[in-house]
Amino acid sequence: MELIRLVLAVLFFASGLFILGVATLGLYRLGYVLNRIHASAKCDTLGAMLVLLGICCITGVSFTTLKLIMLIVFIWLTNPVAAHMIGRAEVLTNPYLRDEVEVVER
Repeated sequence: MELIRLVLAVLFFASGLFILGVATLGLYRLGYVLNRIHASAKCDTLGAMLVLLGICCITGVSFTTLKLIMLIVFIWLTNPVAAHMIGRAEVLTNPYLRDEVEVVER
């Protein structure tokens, strides 16, 4: 049982770090702020959740695991909202938005 938890923790850590690395690459490779937000918000949420799940596997069933699960839920709810607010602020305050990206009016 202990070996299974350790293997799961390593898998969660490895996949979380890989996804966080992809997010970092997306920040450097993509040129516009809205594209960067899209790449980083999704990858940061998933990568952080996987790393925290790896820590949960290591700690086992304890009060610390409960706190980590609450942290996962908090990140899952707040990170997309924060990315949306940053994107909305960029759209509302950038006077050259139509020159940089294709804008579709509704």
